[in-house]
Amino acid sequence: MKPNSKIKIFTFLLFTLFAICYLLLATIPANAQISSQFLVSWQAESYVPSWYQGKIFPTKGSAIKVDFELIESGKIIDLSQYKVRWYLNDKLRINENSGLGIKSFSFITTNYPNQNAEVRIVIVNYKGQGELNKIVDIPVVAPEAVINAPYPSKKIDYGSNYFKVYPFFFGNFDYSKFAFEWAVRGQSAKDDGASSDELKLNIDSLAPSGFEINVSAAIKNLLNEMEFAGKNIQLQVK
Repeated sequence: MKPNSKIKIFTFLLFTLFAICYLLLATIPANAQISSQFLVSWQAESYVPSWYQGKIFPTKGSAIKVDFELIESGKIIDLSQYKVRWYLNDKLRINENSGLGIKSFSFITTNYPNQNAEVRIVIVNYKGQGELNKIVDIPVVAPEAVINAPYPSKKIDYGSNYFKVYPFFFGNFDYSKFAFEWAVRGQSAKDDGASSDELKLNIDSLAPSGFEINVSAAIKNLLNEMEFAGKNIQLQVK
């Protein structure tokens, strides 16, 4: 092949490559959004035992704090010059009148148990591409009572058996303001009326093997009569 022919072929291929690149770029909208990711975290304040390592969920009246960062290409974006608006249950709570680049929002939830507190974060006119939105649903739960019954297969022995009940997700942080009630087979287990988070259950030797016993515990928040929880477990004598 002659040198001039090679040059013509190379020029033609180069021109074709540029034409394809131009067409591909032309098909990308001028206002295409940059891939951005919201990194959101939230923390709620409600009572849990000191040994609890799980997520603390809010109940009605709990304080909740929400924080976020905007991530692009693995980097945190500086939002200090952007308007950030926060909505709670579709109501505007914070906007640019409170300052620019606000990445934290605290509130007291008024939602009832089994509802979600909906938090929406809006970054206004981000890089000239309109709004960036993120919705975070925070579950609101009812207070819980959890009975610690360390008996495999729910089988208990003759003699003394011990139980303890723990409050979870209450709005009360003063342990002395919890009232505890126990019942065995529907009858109060505290003859003296004393409130205790522990129960000692004595099983008479005359009780037949397989005899079923229902143990229940109730917890009340003395600072808020609307907060209470109960739990019952079914046991059998070995």
